Amino acid sequence: MEDGGKTRLARGWRASMLGMACNIALFAAKLLVGLAAGSVAVVADGVNNLTDAASNIIGFLGFKLAARPADAEHPYGHGRYEYLAGLTVAVLVLVAGVELFRSGVEELVHPTPVAFSWLLAAALAVSAAVKLGMMIYYRRVGRAIGSETLAASAADSRNDAIATGAVLAGMLASWRWNVALDGVLALAVAAFVLASGVSLIRKTLDPLLGGKPSPALVGRIREQILACPGVLGTHDLMIHDYGPGRRFASAHVEVPAETDVMATRETLEGLARAILEAEGVQMLFQYDPISGADTAENRLREHLAGRMTVIDGRLTVHDLRLRRVDGVMHVKFDCFVPPDVTVPEAEIVRMLENIVREIYPDAVCAVTLDRDYMSAE
Repeated sequence: MEDGGKTRLARGWRASMLGMACNIALFAAKLLVGLAAGSVAVVADGVNNLTDAASNIIGFLGFKLAARPADAEHPYGHGRYEYLAGLTVAVLVLVAGVELFRSGVEELVHPTPVAFSWLLAAALAVSAAVKLGMMIYYRRVGRAIGSETLAASAADSRNDAIATGAVLAGMLASWRWNVALDGVLALAVAAFVLASGVSLIRKTLDPLLGGKPSPALVGRIREQILACPGVLGTHDLMIHDYGPGRRFASAHVEVPAETDVMATRETLEGLARAILEAEGVQMLFQYDPISGADTAENRLREHLAGRMTVIDGRLTVHDLRLRRVDGVMHVKFDCFVPPDVTVPEAEIVRMLENIVREIYPDAVCAVTLDRDYMSAE
């Protein structure tokens, strides 16, 4: 993302207003030539442009509301308004597809002749070209400011260009070979728009429902943590998305137990600042001290690492603690389990407890299984 605040809002506003102006002009042109030629496909395509103009207004409102600062009721800001705007645009795309499908069915049942003219063909060709230009513009600005709303608008513009191109091709074919394709083309375009609308809804719902973050972002953060001097390992990385530019994350970081506590604190604070600067993510770390000495905890950890491969070689143990109470050894640890492991959780716990009891036969075990909150792609 380039920068937030006023600059981001201004770019989103310009994109929305430019799109609205183009869509209203296309609607007016297609309505006039479509009615003159008696083409339901052209008129339906024009109505789709009017729906796009409404989408542009919704997109602008999304940018405006998302830019509002945090307040007492919303301490993480209002960034998810933009995701809601993107979802609304996606729903409008779906509605446009339904309307196109209805018009196509009516045209098949009650076909009407289409009066071909080169003016009509030229209007459709210009419309397709304008929509392709809008797609490129939306995509460029959307990527620059990290906007899902503009990404949805770019996909919608691409759909419109394809739909208009299909109508133009069908109209030329009907004129050349004297076949009625208007209704068939409207149905074909409707199917494409409907499929795109469903895909856009799924994509824009994802951040609202707490979907997994990008694998590339997760990988970069993990690499930066592990590259920090004095860090032995990391686990339980969780990233929360409250809108563009409003991401928060937490992670456990393993450090040598022998390191001075204040020095560890300074290291982790510096690491958090570096990640915020590089990725725009505000980090909170919990540090887990790991002793480098030959301790009972380390010996048990090594034993578990060697024996857990019978369950799955990707299992890892962390936060392992031993405590003897009234002569009984209490063993507590967490075990990370990848999401695609098919062994039942109860069976994994039972097998881990048996591995522990190979060293401590009467141990009382408390095993917590961690599932991955990050993307595994």
